[in-house]
Amino acid sequence: MDLIAFMSMVILIITILTLSFGVVAYFLYKLREKRAKKQQQVTYEELREESGDDFIFFEK
Repeated sequence: MDLIAFMSMVILIITILTLSFGVVAYFLYKLREKRAKKQQQVTYEELREESGDDFIFFEK
């Protein structure tokens, strides 16, 4: 195999690996975002509904 064919094969393999890593990284990002939405913090309105008060104040 001559040098030009070898180098073109290396470039092709590196390009395919880069594209596949990009696709895998995208799906891992989407999975992480889906998990983050499940673990959202409780909002003020939800706490107010649970306590039954109009407002929630901290006492000293």
